[in-house]
Formats: sequence, C-alpha cells, structure tokens
Amino acid sequence: MNVLEKMVKNKRLPVLFIGSGIPKRYLKNFPSWDELLNESFSKVNSDPFYIGRYKEKFKREGLSNFDQYKELGTIIESDFNEAFYNREISFGKTKNPSWAKRGISPYKMYIRHRLKNLRLNNTSPIIKKELQEMALLKNKVSAVITTNYDNFIEKYILDEHYTVFTRQHEMFSKDSYNVSELYKIHGSINDASTIIITKDDYAQFNESRKLFIAKMLTLFTESPIIFLGYSFTDENIRQIVVDFLNCLTPEQLNTISDNFIFITYKKGEKNLEEIKRTIVTEKGENIPITEIATDNFLKVYQTINQLVPGMTPKNIRDTQRLVKRIVNNTIISGDPSNVIFGIDEIPDDISDKNIAIAIGNKEDMINQYGYSLVKDEEILEDIIFNNKKFDAKNMCKERFKSLYLNRLMPVYKYIKKSKIDISEVPKLEDYVNNHNEVDKIITPAYKKKHLKSAPTFNNIIEVKKYMQENNDINKVFKGVLNSIDTLSLYQLREICKLYFYNYIDKLSKNSNFKRVVMYIDYMENFN
Repeated sequence: MNVLEKMVKNKRLPVLFIGSGIPKRYLKNFPSWDELLNESFSKVNSDPFYIGRYKEKFKREGLSNFDQYKELGTIIESDFNEAFYNREISFGKTKNPSWAKRGISPYKMYIRHRLKNLRLNNTSPIIKKELQEMALLKNKVSAVITTNYDNFIEKYILDEHYTVFTRQHEMFSKDSYNVSELYKIHGSINDASTIIITKDDYAQFNESRKLFIAKMLTLFTESPIIFLGYSFTDENIRQIVVDFLNCLTPEQLNTISDNFIFITYKKGEKNLEEIKRTIVTEKGENIPITEIATDNFLKVYQTINQLVPGMTPKNIRDTQRLVKRIVNNTIISGDPSNVIFGIDEIPDDISDKNIAIAIGNKEDMINQYGYSLVKDEEILEDIIFNNKKFDAKNMCKERFKSLYLNRLMPVYKYIKKSKIDISEVPKLEDYVNNHNEVDKIITPAYKKKHLKSAPTFNNIIEVKKYMQENNDINKVFKGVLNSIDTLSLYQLREICKLYFYNYIDKLSKNSNFKRVVMYIDYMENFN
C-alpha cells in the first residue's frame, strides 16, 4: 500500500500544493520560469547574448538558479517598462491602456497577457482521461495552494465555489475558513499588481511569509499536503518547506513522511514509484519526506478520487460560515429563533433571519421538520440507488402537493409505496394524469426536436467509450434517452449509477437524464 492509498484509507482530505509542472503538462505553449524570462528579454532585445551575459555574470557570482531568476526578473522589469513607456514595444489591443494610469507594471501586465488565454494541448486519450479525473478533485481536497500566476487551476480543477486569495494578509481575514479555498501565494494574472517576479517582490513576500507558514500549519492540522508539479530540488519550494518543518512539533515530525508527499514527474514511469527523501532543517535535523515519481498522473488522480467525504469542502465551508453568522446574529438580535436550511441550501444573506442548526441523520431531520427540505437531486438519487428512507405518504402529501405539470419528477415509487388515494392531492393527481404513459414522459415531439442527432447505445460499454472519447455528460444522456427501447432497466440504472455522483451538478439540470430516471420509475412502479 503506497502513501496515497494510506491517505485514502485514513479518510483524510488532502491539501494540494500545485506548481507550474501541472499547467505545463496540459496547456499549449505554457512557459517554464526560465522560458518566460527568456521570452520577456527577447521583447526588449532579440539578441540572445543580451540575456546570456547576465546569466554568465550571475553564475560567476555563485548565485543559485532561484536567485538568478529573481535578479533577471528585476532587470527585465526595468528594461521592459522603460521600453514600453518609450513606445518601443507594445502588447494587447490598446496603445494607451487605462491600467498604465493606475501605476501597474507594464511587465506584469505583459505576463498577464502572455498567460491569460492559453489553451489545452491537442490532447491524447490518456491526457483527456487525466483532465476528467482532475476535474473531480475539487470535491476530494480541502484546499489548494499554488505559486502559479495563471488560471489553469480555477478553470480545470476547481469551480466557482472555491474562494481565491491572492494576498497573504487575506489568508486570515474574516472571509477565510481554511476549506474550499485557493491560495495563490505568488499572485494572480487576475490582479497583475500581485504578481511576484522581481527581487523586491520576493523580499516583500519573505517579510510576510510567516503568515503563509501559519496558514500551512493550520491546514496541516487537519490534512496531509500533496505537492504536484514541483521538482523535489525546487529551491523556492524547499525554502518554504524548511520554514514549515521548523515550526512542527516532534510528534508531528514523527508522522511527516505519510503526510507530506511530493508527486514528481518521471518520464515513462507507469507505476507510482515511492522514494524516501530527506530534508535538512535549520536545526540540522534530517526529516523524512515521501516522493512518488511517475508519468502516470491518471493513477494519482484516480487514487485521490477514491476518497468519499461525508460532506463536500463547499458544504463544510458553508456550514462554518453559517455557524459564525448564527453566533454574530444571535449576539446582535438576542433572539435565536429557528429557520431550517438543508446543507446545500444555505443562503448568502441571512441578515434578516435568525437561524438554528439541527445536526443528525438527514432523513430523521426531514421526518421531524418537514419534507420541503427534500431536494430534486435527492429524489433522483433515491430512485437510482434506493438509498433514502423517505416516508412515502409525506412525500406525496407534502413534497408533491404543489407539483407543477412542467416539472420532471419521478413520483410513482412514492405513490405505490404510500397506497394513498391521489385525489387527496389534486396537484399530484393532475401531474400523474399528464405523465401516465411513456409517450407523455418522452413525447414524440421531444424526440423529434431534441434526439434527432443523438447517438445510440446497445450496452454500457458503448456508453463508457463514448464518454471517454467526448467527455460530454449531457450528450451521453441524450444518447441514453435515445436508446431507451434498446437498453434494459438494469442497464439504464447502472449507467445512472456510474455517473450520478461525479456529475450531479450537471445532471440535476439535464432534462434527458431526468426523463431516463422518470422512465425507470414509471416502468418499475406504475400500476
């Protein structure tokens, strides 16, 4: 069992620390630090000896690569900015950009321009699979740290539910909850003024680095840290790691090798090769670190995705936010009245509400406080997995009492189980009368308009292959609905199970998927 599998077994959501090796693996023309500096120099002076003389000088002075890059960044920014204001170079669409009046460095704006619209490589099937698995990590990690400026992480791994911090002082603001957060510690192209590239930038970063180390310590108390896209010899990261290790207790250091993991690139390596490394602290202590060398990042992502959290990072963050605001509002109002929300339904604004939290089994809470809490997604899940304990009579009389005719909702499981006379629930009766045949659930008009160009499938293998090749869950269920007469009920349910949890955000809004679930419900439960 490797160190990642141990982490999954212990059910601990990791923190990802992502370096430039990750976007470089997937984005076309993504530059390394050295390549970015060389490109920048060529904008000012195309003579390669121009930068070469500086590199040679710094080598003679015994500067490390990291220190050389800081010196070069400083020289480039000065030369680039001077050339820009002298109208010798330009970039972007406007000759007189408004940002120049705000005092933002032209060189940092050039970096923003260079990294802003990078596209994916013409991806091979294996890279496509990696990207699919990577997109699922957002629900399997507690937080993400990066030194990258670009937006690859936000666009391809995380989503809008993650809060992004680009300045160190923000990490301990009232808006930080240590979960479902992205910390861009070297700045972001979304705010070019935060980009750290020069010697002075790094000096300012180092002055406040204790704040970042404190944040790492806070995160580490709950989560292992996985480094992705860095070399184990990366001097910048090693400095951060050494500072971090110097702050740990002897007890924490004893378990560090299983909780501080470097995933490094080794060309052609298909296995997850585990290597034991050591880092020397300022106190001279040799600290064991685990490195996994591989070219099989698909297996890395798949292993992490085996984690099954009881709550998503977003839910955890929302709950923490809610508890904090309950306390604040109760102190202010002095009236802790009850308003109940499902964990996925917490509103952004609770200023006009007094709220209390009830913790316990979700079905028990629903039985006690009302079936209006039951979300559409939970009903769909119950039809597919039969894993809820909803009271069928309450579902019919409470949840479906205001059901509109144009809703796509499976109801027959609950009607059959409750044995009620649906005439007692007029809206539900009307709904049944309008959805009591397969052709009313999947109408000929709907087929003609929406399924005309849809694919067809004969079995689950064909569905999986189509998903691997197209990575489009909406088209998959368009095809599944189009193959409803070919696929068995067992196959339909297994296909729904296969994709439900990983794509619920999209599927809960997908009319084809809902019709497939309604069809399953109708065929199994309609009398």
